[in-house]
Amino acid sequence: MDKRIAQFFEENREEILKDISRLVAVDSVRGESAPGAPFGAGPRRALDVGLEIARARGLEGRILGDRMLVIEAGEGEAELAILAHLDVVPPAGEWRVTAPYEMRELNGRIYGRGVIDDKGPAVVSLWAILCAQRLGLLKRKVQLLLGSDEECGSGDLAWYLEHYPVPGKVFTPDGSFPVANTEKGRMHFVLTAPAYRGEEPHVTELAGGSVPNAVPARCEAVLSDGTRLETEGRAAHGSLPREGDNAVTRMIERLAAMEGPGFRIFRTLRRAFPHGNVDGSAVGADCRDELSGELTVNLGVMKADAEGIRIDVDCRIPVCGDGHEIAARFEQAMGPEVKLEILSLSRPHHTPADSNFVRGLLRIYGEYTGTPGRAFSMGGGTYVHEIEGGVAFGAEFPGADVRMHEPDERVEIGQLLLAGEMYAEAVCRFCG
Repeated sequence: MDKRIAQFFEENREEILKDISRLVAVDSVRGESAPGAPFGAGPRRALDVGLEIARARGLEGRILGDRMLVIEAGEGEAELAILAHLDVVPPAGEWRVTAPYEMRELNGRIYGRGVIDDKGPAVVSLWAILCAQRLGLLKRKVQLLLGSDEECGSGDLAWYLEHYPVPGKVFTPDGSFPVANTEKGRMHFVLTAPAYRGEEPHVTELAGGSVPNAVPARCEAVLSDGTRLETEGRAAHGSLPREGDNAVTRMIERLAAMEGPGFRIFRTLRRAFPHGNVDGSAVGADCRDELSGELTVNLGVMKADAEGIRIDVDCRIPVCGDGHEIAARFEQAMGPEVKLEILSLSRPHHTPADSNFVRGLLRIYGEYTGTPGRAFSMGGGTYVHEIEGGVAFGAEFPGADVRMHEPDERVEIGQLLLAGEMYAEAVCRFCG
């Protein structure tokens, strides 16, 4: 543990916050694909700003395939890569402390979309490389890989891995401390059903949720007789549906209780998605194991109009689970009226806890926090899910209330800087 590292981050605190603020100001939610911007203008702008920041701080980088910003320092073949992302989820809900894209510092915290997921961690990772370089402790090459599509499927990383190698040691600050070495598999499936055309009343419009991997906090519906319905819930990350209150399944319960054939489809949906049931047990799909925990199911988006109904569902699958079997249970429970299509399905990810890389990161965590750390499993897939041997190393601390994917996303500045110090130590040890 080099005390100069902590001094470096303290001395550069304000410059680090300026860099984070520049990135937070970019609305980098995925948009319509365009030439030079496969994931939309916002994510591409975030890559450009990231490159501007790196060059202003004396680091060289390049944008590859309009998808990934690669920043490098050191000599020879890369020994370590830090993988973070600059795209964000939509700023759904009511923001009270600040506007989503205006970073604000208040009472030792910073607020804004991306301060913890993943723009803040990306910036302190950049400063970690600068720290190792300026202290003369960097010899072998380290890479900082900054992507632009993690929140919507990681098409950026899939492209990058097809064209470029990654080092044998890769960690992402897209998770939690101490070290997440096991991640559940993930399945995104879509349910569709025809629009109701029969006797009155029935639902003519319905909208709830914005992305599959977030618990929807609000849902609105309009009936053919003009009645408007609203349900409120509580947002949470899609991998932790028990921490939220799903406004869409609450709406399904409300509509299913109404009389008449126009609401039959909602009674069908209620059988599979009763409000509060997030483990698939309603259809007999529940499964769990000691290594990775239970299956979780999040009904993230629902829309209905004259064309029909569409529902997006996010499942996090333990090591013991089978995605196709889980999907079949939901399909069987709803019958022929509802069609199910699997859009994506990824296997679980596991890196042995006794690997030298994991043990080295855990030693750093223990030295800097004074608390022994251990590797753990998580339901949220991180950016290293498809990288063999990769792990998540922060940037969220245990017990921290960061409101990830929620309004007023926030992080304690001291914790974010401490994460940067640990990243700098990792760069020095693995690339020194």
